[in-house]
Amino acid sequence: MTRIQFRRTAVQLSFLLPIALFFTFAMLTPFFMGIEVSFTDWNGLSKTMNYIGFDNYRNIFISPDVLIPLKNTLAYGLMYVVANNLLALGLALALNRTFRGRNASRLIFFIPNALSPVLTAFVWSFIYKDLFRELFNIQSLFSSTGTALLGIVILAVWHNVGISMLIYLASLSGVPKELYEAATVDGAGAWQRFIRVTVPMIVPAFTVCITLSLTSGLREFAFPLVATGGGPVRATETLAIYIYNYLFAYNKAGYGQALAFLFMAFLLIVGLTVSRLLRRKEIEA
Repeated sequence: MTRIQFRRTAVQLSFLLPIALFFTFAMLTPFFMGIEVSFTDWNGLSKTMNYIGFDNYRNIFISPDVLIPLKNTLAYGLMYVVANNLLALGLALALNRTFRGRNASRLIFFIPNALSPVLTAFVWSFIYKDLFRELFNIQSLFSSTGTALLGIVILAVWHNVGISMLIYLASLSGVPKELYEAATVDGAGAWQRFIRVTVPMIVPAFTVCITLSLTSGLREFAFPLVATGGGPVRATETLAIYIYNYLFAYNKAGYGQALAFLFMAFLLIVGLTVSRLLRRKEIEA
């Protein structure tokens, strides 16, 4: 390597140095500190902590208390994935046409994503509490243990559907029109064209949207925390809220960190597994 090439490489690496330092300080250091904390009984406040081995991890698997947030997390993740992707695909199909106001329509459906989750939760709490009661004479979805989780799913889909819609739209725009024309000539109806042409051509979009919506749904935190605080009667308490409570509210940081690492491993396994299965469908398609 010549001196000029060395200087050029050094200059290029210098631009990465601030990001590398920030990543090390904000991500790597807390990560490895958290591993140490998970093997202690630290309460999150005291200056000393006692090492207790794998007791925190053992308690997670024998505690029945964790089953409620686990069930809520899985139920919420499943409902969110199905609702978000079905609505996003439907909107993408409807907007993937040439009509007056198409761009404005796309913008309207994407605007909710620009709002903060906190503001979205407050807005929908008002809608459920006041507007639903005045217009439909029904109680807020957040007031019942049977409907509270559904209420969170609705506001989350409203907030996030725009991103998935844009991904599906981008994929649909790449489908050659000649394929639709050939299918029409062969006598295929609208449903057959969708199943035989559209779906196989947009499988990569399914891979991205389903994987992202599944992982984000399983780690949902802000919407149920702000809207219901995990209630009523823990009906919307997700694993993310459960971990947060043990880390900060219950002063059991060791147990909370252990659960956080197990939850992270669970999300990695689920995300990688789903992504791999869907990518196999891409190859088959």
